[in-house]
Amino acid sequence: MDPLAAIKVTFFQECEEQLAELESGLLAMEAGDTDSEIVNAVFRAVHSIKGGAGAFSLEALVRFSHVFETALDLVRGGAITPDQDVLKLLLRSADILADHVRAARDGGEVDEARSHAMAEELEALAGGGEGGGSAAEADDGFGDFDFKPLMVSFDEAPASEAPATEAPVAEVAPEPSGRSFIIRFYPQAALYQKANEPGLLIRELARLGEVAVEVDGSGLPNLAEMNPEDAYLGWRVTLTAPKADIAAVREVFEWVEGDCYLDIVEPAAQSAAAATAAPEIDATQPEVDVMALIRQAQEAVIPQAAAPAPASLEPAKAASPDASKAKEVALDAKAQAATREAGGSPQTIRVDLERVDRLIDLVGELVINQAMLAQRVAECGLQRASSVAMGLDDLEHLTREIQDSVMAIRAQPVKSVFQRMPRLVREIAAMTGKEVRLVMDGEGTEVDKTVIERLSDPLTHMIRNAIDHGLETPEERVAAGKPREGLVRLAALHRSGRIVIEIVDDGRGINRPKVRQIAIDKGLISAEANMSDDEIDNLIFMPGFSTATTISDISGRGVGMDVVRRSIQSLGGRITISSRPGQGSTFTLSLPLTLAVLDGMVVTVAGQTLVAPLTAIIESLQPKSGDVRQLGPNASVIAIRDTHVPLIDIGRALGYRQNSPSPTESVALLVEGEGGARAALLVDAIQGQRQVVIKSLEANYRPVPGIAAATILGDGRVALILDVDAVMVPKPLERAASGPSAQTELAAPAPSLLKAG
Repeated sequence: MDPLAAIKVTFFQECEEQLAELESGLLAMEAGDTDSEIVNAVFRAVHSIKGGAGAFSLEALVRFSHVFETALDLVRGGAITPDQDVLKLLLRSADILADHVRAARDGGEVDEARSHAMAEELEALAGGGEGGGSAAEADDGFGDFDFKPLMVSFDEAPASEAPATEAPVAEVAPEPSGRSFIIRFYPQAALYQKANEPGLLIRELARLGEVAVEVDGSGLPNLAEMNPEDAYLGWRVTLTAPKADIAAVREVFEWVEGDCYLDIVEPAAQSAAAATAAPEIDATQPEVDVMALIRQAQEAVIPQAAAPAPASLEPAKAASPDASKAKEVALDAKAQAATREAGGSPQTIRVDLERVDRLIDLVGELVINQAMLAQRVAECGLQRASSVAMGLDDLEHLTREIQDSVMAIRAQPVKSVFQRMPRLVREIAAMTGKEVRLVMDGEGTEVDKTVIERLSDPLTHMIRNAIDHGLETPEERVAAGKPREGLVRLAALHRSGRIVIEIVDDGRGINRPKVRQIAIDKGLISAEANMSDDEIDNLIFMPGFSTATTISDISGRGVGMDVVRRSIQSLGGRITISSRPGQGSTFTLSLPLTLAVLDGMVVTVAGQTLVAPLTAIIESLQPKSGDVRQLGPNASVIAIRDTHVPLIDIGRALGYRQNSPSPTESVALLVEGEGGARAALLVDAIQGQRQVVIKSLEANYRPVPGIAAATILGDGRVALILDVDAVMVPKPLERAASGPSAQTELAAPAPSLLKAG
């Protein structure tokens, strides 16, 4: 087994987070937000992916992320202006980087031609930045200040000759004035193995102020004894930065501090303490071989499988009395890095999703058993003030708190789904030759993870249709007096205990005469059918319906919107359309926040027990004879506070009975649907409010019109959960497809029907 397998899993999980950060940052920049923190976050995301990929020898990912990082570094430094063309290139590069990550994770392949072409575009962009003639030159590590190379002789020296103790000086600036820091930086081999570069770190220091850099090459062995995978050079940097503090300096090294020896000193602040402090390692003192001490410390802290140390360094190691001090410094640096990493941010753990699902199931069973226990106690006739009844009340409150806490664990923002859509929009826009701008709102809206996992495909279908069918070409938009760039808006919000997702476009809208004619041609409706605008709009959800004249990679096969509707309905949700010709369309998805539990009103209808979702109920009332008006042989309305709403007998709507009882002998539930429409549902009696565990009826039986799901009551019986919107607005086509006896088959379901749910 691969000992790094578990670490790789964590790495790829973090890659997904970094890719999301990269995407959101670039989109924010595209929208005009050029705050330095956003630019730095984008750079760090690519840099982190590159560093982790280097640790696992993912060469293709390292190569592309390196080119990408170079371009982003020039953007961050101001050498490249992040205009719209540059940002479009960076967004497409982010897509390629995501492809490389997923290929490395899943073992797939990346389109090498596309990746190579994108890398060339990035190199050309980097070459066009100020101060950089090419990508390679821009990434030499010292491009931001005047670097003077040294001539170094690699002629083999005698084995007995000790290495030079005088450090070659790359550049020595005059004694700095103002607040200054002395940074001694000695990388370990692990730093290079993770694709980190000292040159970039020194460049970051140069952003804080003026730097003077000295290279310590005292650890260089003879050429024959040199290990190409080891680290031999160190740097002593004098930084003059009046406005910086030591925390800002240390932040430059936060990505590599565990893989190097780092010592940061502010002479002015520590001059008083230096007189009484214990001797420290000083890279400038010839009698101390710092590289030997660092190498001995790193061997003590992090065991390595590298080649033995060069023989020329052995005498220095043996002779040095300060090796223990170096060990303490290295250990202390690692401890400080861990402390900083843990402090100031929320503590999180990664838990296998199967464990959370198991916990959810157990909580559901706990809710059912608590309800059963309460039912048994009620049947025994115990008083509410008795100790048993009071204990049951406490148990109910505790069960509710446990259930809420567990559901909060599974609650996740819809951002994980939304963040996939910008790339989809770019690809479809390129395929159709249209100019599209995607606006996303409410990405932080939380919903159960089970719902999120099943939202991706429906949203993908609808975004594709909005661009392909909804938006006009740039020329058509200009001719219609619209901007060349079409707008697609994706928004999420909470409403009435549900999550509502809207997909809005400002395109041509639904061509109702064309839709109607296509439905007639395909035999979906008769030519004599008298249909409202809403009914015509809903024809696009019928199987086999498509307005595309040709079949393409995007659409035309008639397997899109009917699949979307079935997917949404399987989640207990609904989809509605609002369209205005020439102005655009709005598709609204309404979904439950969770597929596990809900608060409901338990009612009795024709001897059957049903549950009405509490979020849909406004009030309950006893109808009076003077308030009910008959409309035709089978329809009634009821007057409620100066308005009339339809009065619907649930028993007749679900096929439990043929004749409705007298309204004055029943109870009416005033409910409100997703579109704001209201109706009064007539039931025989109300048993009470109860929290119930949702069991899928479709998975255990089959879809039933007017029924959203089922549950198990405290006495072990199965009760059906009403789909309020379906009852308020019956769909004859769906009822005909389901058959008239669907409800009567469930009139007395067996208690074991939903045990597997």
